[in-house]
Amino acid sequence: MVDFLAENNLCGQAILRIVSRGNAIIAELLRLSEFIPAVFRLKDKSDQQKYGDIICDFSYFKGPEFYESKLEAKPELQDLDEEFRENNIEILTRFYLAFESVHKYVVDLIRYLDDLNEGVYIQQTLETVLLNEDGKQLLCEALYLYGVMLLVIDQKMEGEVRERMLVSYYRYSAARSSGDSNLDDICKLLRSTGYSSHPGAKRPPNYPESYFQRVPISPTFLSMVIGRLRSDDIYNQVISIYMGITVNLVEAWEPYKAAKTALNYTLDTANIREQAGRYAASVESLRPRVQQSLKEGFLREEIILDNIPKLLNCLRDCNVAIRWLMLHTAESAYDPNNKRLRQIKDQVINDSKYNPKILFQLLLDTAQFEFILKEMFKQMLAEKQLKWESYKKEGSERMMELAEVFSGVKPLTRVEKNENLQAWFREISKQIESLNYEDSTAAGRKTVQLIQALVEVQEFHQLESNLQVSQFLADTRKFLHQMIRTINIKEEVLITMQIVGDLSYAWQIIDSFTSIMQESIRANPSMVTKLRATFLKLASALDLPLLRINQVNSPDLLSVSQFYSGELVAYVRKVLQIIPESMFTSLAKIIKLQIHDIMEVPTRLDKDKLKDYAQLSARYEVAKLTHAISVFTEGILMMKTTLVGIIKVDPKQLLEDGIRKELVKRVAYALHKGLIFNPKAKPSELMPKLKEMAATMDGFYRSFEYIQDYVSIYGLKIWQEEVSRIINYNVEQECNSFLRTKIQDWQSVYQSTHIPIPKYPSVDESATFIGRLCREILRITDPKTTCYIDQLNTWYDVRTHQEVTNNRLFSEIQDTLGTFGLNGLDRLLCFMIVKELQNFLTVFQKNILKDKAVVDIFKALLTAVNPVKGIVANASKVYANAAAKTQKIWPAYLEAIMKVGQMQVLRQQIANELNYSCKFDSKHLAAALDNLNKSLLSDIEAHYQDPSLPYPKEDNTLLYEITAYLEAAGIHNPLNKIYITTKRLPYFPIVNFLFLIAQLPKLQYNKSQGMTCRRAADQVDWAPLVLGLLTLLKQFHSRYTEHFLALIGQFIRSIMEQCTSQKIPDMPSDVVGALMFLEDYVRYTKLPRKVGNIAMRFCIL
Repeated sequence: MVDFLAENNLCGQAILRIVSRGNAIIAELLRLSEFIPAVFRLKDKSDQQKYGDIICDFSYFKGPEFYESKLEAKPELQDLDEEFRENNIEILTRFYLAFESVHKYVVDLIRYLDDLNEGVYIQQTLETVLLNEDGKQLLCEALYLYGVMLLVIDQKMEGEVRERMLVSYYRYSAARSSGDSNLDDICKLLRSTGYSSHPGAKRPPNYPESYFQRVPISPTFLSMVIGRLRSDDIYNQVISIYMGITVNLVEAWEPYKAAKTALNYTLDTANIREQAGRYAASVESLRPRVQQSLKEGFLREEIILDNIPKLLNCLRDCNVAIRWLMLHTAESAYDPNNKRLRQIKDQVINDSKYNPKILFQLLLDTAQFEFILKEMFKQMLAEKQLKWESYKKEGSERMMELAEVFSGVKPLTRVEKNENLQAWFREISKQIESLNYEDSTAAGRKTVQLIQALVEVQEFHQLESNLQVSQFLADTRKFLHQMIRTINIKEEVLITMQIVGDLSYAWQIIDSFTSIMQESIRANPSMVTKLRATFLKLASALDLPLLRINQVNSPDLLSVSQFYSGELVAYVRKVLQIIPESMFTSLAKIIKLQIHDIMEVPTRLDKDKLKDYAQLSARYEVAKLTHAISVFTEGILMMKTTLVGIIKVDPKQLLEDGIRKELVKRVAYALHKGLIFNPKAKPSELMPKLKEMAATMDGFYRSFEYIQDYVSIYGLKIWQEEVSRIINYNVEQECNSFLRTKIQDWQSVYQSTHIPIPKYPSVDESATFIGRLCREILRITDPKTTCYIDQLNTWYDVRTHQEVTNNRLFSEIQDTLGTFGLNGLDRLLCFMIVKELQNFLTVFQKNILKDKAVVDIFKALLTAVNPVKGIVANASKVYANAAAKTQKIWPAYLEAIMKVGQMQVLRQQIANELNYSCKFDSKHLAAALDNLNKSLLSDIEAHYQDPSLPYPKEDNTLLYEITAYLEAAGIHNPLNKIYITTKRLPYFPIVNFLFLIAQLPKLQYNKSQGMTCRRAADQVDWAPLVLGLLTLLKQFHSRYTEHFLALIGQFIRSIMEQCTSQKIPDMPSDVVGALMFLEDYVRYTKLPRKVGNIAMRFCIL
C-alpha cells in the first residue's frame, strides 16, 4: 500500500494540507491578538462618548437602517465615521481574513470527510484512514486544531470586540454587497459566547460545546476519533493544549459528570500527596546526577556510547519532573476564586516541597546537559562513517602486520614462523576489510564473531606469552569494539531526545521564571551561557506547529516560523534586558558622581591644588562602577551567536539593542516628566524646565560618551539615532491629532518592536511632551497678551511691559532637544498653521460669504473704489463707514490671522536658530546645502524659461529629499510655504484690505519700536498681524495679492489726496500704518523693493 503521506497519495496530501493550514491560522490569530485596536474595547468614557454611535455589536443587524439613519442625521458623525473607516479598514480586513480562514478551515474539513464517505478517494474510507497510524494522527490533529482555533479566538479576542470588528468590517467593506460573501456564516460562528478570560468570571452555560456546535461536524467522525484516542493517552489534571495554552481539567470538566467522576479518583488527597512526593524525590535525586554529568570532562565520547540508555533515562526523568511541577504549580492553571482549585494547588506546592529556584536550576542544568549531549551526538553522527572506516582500516592493518610477523620475514623477538597463523591472520584481515558500513546489521554480527575469534586464537595458540603479539590482538579487538559502538550511533537517539526534551508546554509558563533568571544574571553575568541552552530548548517548541507545514511544503512556513521565532527572541531580549538595566543603574551613579562630585580638571593646575582635584574616593567609586558595567558586558558577550528558530541572535547586537532600549526608556521618561507645565504659573516654568532638562540630557550624553569604550559600542551614533527617533515619534503622534488618517504604531517608521518607544497617558490636551512644549510657547507668546518687537527678537507683556521671552528660548530648546527637537517643533507648527487656515476658510465661507448684508457692503465698497488706479472720493468717510458696518465680523477674523502670524514668527525664529547652529557646527554641510539649493533653483528657473532644458522627473525624489535637509539646516523661508490648496473666493482681496484698515486705528507708529498697539484693551500685535495676512494671501493666486496691495496703495493715495485738499499738514496714522505694512511686506518676503511700486506708484511724498 502507498505510504499515506506520499506525494502521490491524494487522500493523505489533502488532510495534510488542511492540518498545515490549521497551524498557520493559529499563528496568525496569535499574531493579530497583539494588534487589536484599543478603541473597539470601548473601555474609556472618552472613547464611548466619541465612538459609541459608530461602533456597534451584532445588535446592529436587527435594524441597520436605524443606525445608518442616525449617522446620516449628523454630518459630524458622518465625518467621524469616514475618518474611522480610513484609519481602521486595513487592520479590520486583516482580522476578517483570519476569521474567514477559520470558517473555511472547518468547511474544508467537513468536505474532506464527505469526500471520504462518498468514495472520492479510491480504496480509502474514514475507517481505513483511522486504522493508518499517520491517517489517525492527522484526522485527530485536524479536529484538535479547529478546537484550538476557537478557544484561542475566545481567550485572546473578547466576544464583544469580535462583534464590533465584524460589524465595522461589514459596514466599511464591499463584502455587504457581494453575493458570494460568507460573512453571515462567519458572524454566526464567531458571535460572542459570553466567555471572559478575566479571573473570577463565570463560565457560560454549555460552554464550550455549544460554541463548537455552531458549525456541525459529523457525529460519526467525532465518536470514531474519541474511540481511537481513548486508549492512546492519559492526562494529568493540568495539561497544555497548544503552545503553552494550559487548561485545568478540574475546572474544564466540571459540567461533565462521567469525566468529573473519573478525574476525582486521581484527585483525592492521598493520590495528590503520592504524586507530588514522587516528583519531589525525583528532583532531589536528579539534581546531583545531572550536575555530576555536567562536570568538566565527564561527558566523553566513550562514556556516552557505553551509557546511551542510562543518559536518555536520566534526561527523560528530568523532563517529566520539570513538566509535572511546572504545569501543576503554574498560577495560570488555577482560578484564584475557585476554592477547590486553591486547595489542590496548595497541597501540590506543600507536598512537592516546591521551590521555583530549585526547579529553575534543574531546568537550567537539564537544558545544558541536553544541549551538550545533543551536540556531541550530532558530531558523532556526522563523523560516524569516517571513524568506522578508520577503525576498520586500523584493525585490518594490525592483522596484516601479525601475518607478516608469523611469516618469519619480519624480525620480531622470539616469534617462530607459523604458516597456519600467517594464513589465519591474513584471512581475518580480509574479513575485517570486507565489512560493509551500509549493511550495519550484518557488519555488527560479523564484528562480534571476529572479536570472539581473536579471543580464541590468543588462548588456543598460547600467544599471551608474547607481549607484543598480545598487544596487537588487544588493539585489534579494541578497534572492533569501537566499530560496534560507532555503528550503534543512530539518529533515533536524537529523535528520542527531541521528543523527551519538548518544552512547548512552557511557552507561556516560562515567563513566571523571568525574575529568577534576571536575578541569577545580575548576581553572575556568566549565567547567560547556561541560559542559552534553556532558550534553545524552548526553541524546540517550534517543531510542533511547523512539522505539518514543512511536510506539505506550504508557503506559510516562513511566516509561521518568523512569528514563533520572533516571539521567542522577544522573550530572550526581555530576560537579557536585565543587563542593560543594571548597566544603566551603575551609569546613573556615574552621572551623579561626574556632575556633582568630581571637579573638572583645568588645563593649568597649581601643584598645591593637585590633591584637591585628585578626589581619589570619588574616582575609585567611578572605576568600581565602570568595572561592574564591563563585567555585565562580558557576561552577555560570552553567549555565542545562536540560531533561535530561524532568527540569528548575535550577542553583540543583543547588547546594543538592549542598551538602546534602556536608553530610549529612560530618555523618553525624562522628557515626559520634565516637560509638564503649569499654565497658571507666573512667570512661566518654560525656561527653568528647559534648563533643567538640558542638564539631564547632558548627563545622559556625557555618561554615554564615557561608557562607550567599556562596552564596545558607538555611543554618539546610538545617542543621535535614538534621541532623534524618540522626538520624531512623539512629533508624529502629536501630529496625528491633525490628520484624518492616523499613523498607527505598527505603521510608524520610528516605532520598533525590539526597541519600543514608550507611550504615556496624556496630561492635558497634548498627546506628548513635544505638544506640551509647543503649546506652552504659544501660550506665553500669545498676541493677545504680548507684543513682539521684531528688531529685538523679544516678546514683552502688554500690561507690565516686562520681557516675557526672547530668541534665547530657541537656543535653549536646541541645547535640550537638539536639531531634531527644533525641527520637530517646526513640523508641528506647520500642522497647526494648516488647521488654523482650514478653520479660517470655513469661517470665511460661513460667516462672511453667506451673510447677505456683509456681502452687500463689500459690493458697495468695490463699486466705490473702482477703478483701483483712481482716487476714492470722500475717502475717509467711505472707508470708515465700510469698516464700521463690518465691525462684528473682525474679532474672529483677527484671532485666526494673529494665530497664524504668531506661529510664523516662531517658525522664523526656529529657522534662524537651525541655520545658525548648522553654520556653527557643520559649516561645510551648510555651504554645500546652500549651493545645491541655489543651483537647483537656478536650473528650475532656466527650465521654465526654456522647457528644452532638464527638469527633475516625477519619480525623481531629489527635490523632496533636499527639502528635508534644507528645513533641518534652516535654509528656507516659512513665509513662502504653501500650506493648503484653495479655490477661488469672491471678494477675498477687498475683505482682507478692509480687515487691515479696520485694525490700523488700534495701532500707532513708534520710531524705536515700530508699530505698537495704542491701548492694552485693544491688543493687536503688529508682526503676527502682518505675517498672518501675508501667509493667508500666499495660499491664493498672486493676482489676489496684487489686488490687495493695489487697494492699500489706493487707500494711501486717496487719504493723502483728501489731506492735501483739506490742508492737513500731518500724515494720518492710518496712512503711516498702511505704509509700514507695505514696508514690512517687502522685508518679510525678501522681495525686491520694486514690488512695492504696485501699491505705491503714486504715493511718493
